[in-house]
Amino acid sequence: MSLPECLMTPGAPNSRPAAAPATRNLGGGGYELAKSNTKANSQIRLVDGYLIGMLSDQFNLKVGLTKIPLTRANLDECFSPLSTERSAFVYSPFGTDATKNSRDMGIVVHGNFFENQMKYWLAVMEGREGSTRYENTFVDKTFKSSAAPRSYLEYVGRVHWSFLKPETGPDGSGYMGTYLGRKGKILTIGAAAAYQPEAAYKYTKADPNNPLDAVVLNKNDTVDYKAYTTDIFFEYPFDNGGVVTATALYLHADLDDAYKTALAPADQATIVAGLLGQKEGWYTKLGYILPVTVGPKGKLQPFGRYEHWNMASIFNVKNQHIDQFGVGANYFVMGNDSVRFSLEYQRTDFDKKTMIGDYMDMSKNHKLYDGYDVYTAMFMVVF
Repeated sequence: MSLPECLMTPGAPNSRPAAAPATRNLGGGGYELAKSNTKANSQIRLVDGYLIGMLSDQFNLKVGLTKIPLTRANLDECFSPLSTERSAFVYSPFGTDATKNSRDMGIVVHGNFFENQMKYWLAVMEGREGSTRYENTFVDKTFKSSAAPRSYLEYVGRVHWSFLKPETGPDGSGYMGTYLGRKGKILTIGAAAAYQPEAAYKYTKADPNNPLDAVVLNKNDTVDYKAYTTDIFFEYPFDNGGVVTATALYLHADLDDAYKTALAPADQATIVAGLLGQKEGWYTKLGYILPVTVGPKGKLQPFGRYEHWNMASIFNVKNQHIDQFGVGANYFVMGNDSVRFSLEYQRTDFDKKTMIGDYMDMSKNHKLYDGYDVYTAMFMVVF
């Protein structure tokens, strides 16, 4: 079974990362419950917790732990992605669980203009702060990153324009991966950017006295975090009941090539490099609801997706290119998204052969992989 991203921790296959205690909390320590506690038999994970101020069509507020409004994929409702997942590559590098790489503590302002055709988001978030622990279960070791150089905030801005039907109203701050044709004809183009000054140190290495910790070689040499993204969403319901849904996204995340010199293991895995660090890439997805009823009310939606990402460094391989594609189908039992079954086959290919999972333990001979396959079965009920 597969859980939606809002209930998962994105990261390397079979890894179990966890965030370190915060050093600064805007609005309180709302997400402290999400911190790892290896001695506990269970965990309570607070993913969202915020106050809402619905002031006008043009100006609304969210204050607390909420989504970072950078990529459209992150803003897609987690129970309604077009494929079984949104993407593993579209999140922030500043954390290793859902409370920091898809959400953050901060203030988000959003609103609509021109009869809801245009929507904007402006956010001030905590961004990178403190240090991060990276738990590698293959070698049963926990690596600690370097701390953030300064306590600067992260600034995020996003805007979209809907050329046909408005996609979101003034009270909505997110999207859906598929509307099943219920909203009519949609064509939305969006763009966003994020910036945090002095987000990471440029020169680090493993501590000679404790290789699990990071040592900063030059505290005066730091790098900024910059990211920008563009996206498009199109949905068209036909008179015969069929519905085409298509979407694409491009993302560029930059940390001034710090992956070449910030070589502490946890920095490489979680901040300047790794799955969520410096990268550039895109994805495209296509789905089609068949113009037939499956069961009393059911709708069947085959889908396909393709992703291409240029990773600065991942699994100890510099300048890695990753291609990923998936094919599958969604079955909406009641004709809406209240009950859903999904199946997907996913293939990931590496341009350079790669160790997976235990790449931090270089003392042994390891098998190199040129890719891997994943089969996902998902069942969701929304109530």
